[in-house]
Amino acid sequence: MLVVDARSWEVTPLAGTAGRMGTTGLCRIGGEILAAVQSVEPAVVVLDARTLEVRGESPLPGALDVHSIAPWGEGIAVASSGTDEVLGYRYRDGRFSDRTVLWAATGAGKDTVHVNGLTAHGGRLICCAFGPRRSESDLWSGSERGYVYDVGHGRVLLEGLGHPHSVTFFGDQLLLCESSRRSFRSMERPIATLDGYTRGVARLGEASAVVATSRGRVRSRSTARLLNPADEGRDAGECALHVVELAGTVRRTVPLAAYGREVYDVLWVG
Repeated sequence: MLVVDARSWEVTPLAGTAGRMGTTGLCRIGGEILAAVQSVEPAVVVLDARTLEVRGESPLPGALDVHSIAPWGEGIAVASSGTDEVLGYRYRDGRFSDRTVLWAATGAGKDTVHVNGLTAHGGRLICCAFGPRRSESDLWSGSERGYVYDVGHGRVLLEGLGHPHSVTFFGDQLLLCESSRRSFRSMERPIATLDGYTRGVARLGEASAVVATSRGRVRSRSTARLLNPADEGRDAGECALHVVELAGTVRRTVPLAAYGREVYDVLWVG
């Protein structure tokens, strides 16, 4: 995990988090920051929002391959990619309990549509998923059937997407990354095309965002399509943060290659 100063854009590794595998979703609840980790047993690391010191770690029983997390009800909602579900947990005294299934994309109980991004605002809970893959051995390399789903209303809001991630509310406007198309977009149109597998969005003021990119894979020089970083192919794109105006201008790029190949999530801590 990294801390980036939004004034100087200096990057500093976060003490106490080195060596943790698969840090994914980030959210804030009151005076705490929660960071999902894909360890052998899915868990959430709890940090003090003021000092960024690690307070502890709590397991998420019943979840599998956890991705995004978001404040919800008396606790959090969790994208449990490994079970095709959005789960809810009560959070108290640094522990999670009372697991409930808020939505199941399928009844498979395993990762068949890759539920990943998750956001909540004004009583609405929104998630996104890649859609069905061609076979169990395929990493959604050719997927163009991704969608954004309103959990509370039980309906698809947008479909036909390439690897959607990082659904994020800016006021009442919903923005997201369409990762395989290198795009940061609104529900209506692309906002910016960036050099990498777009994934991770945080609001920065009223009219701009911080959007992350990761190294991805390509299989053909004739296409701009960028595959999942875990897919086969040659490396392409950069691991970086980009300051993007909602009008489409990219104002700044902060390279992160010195710290790793991939970013999953970005959280503004004011």
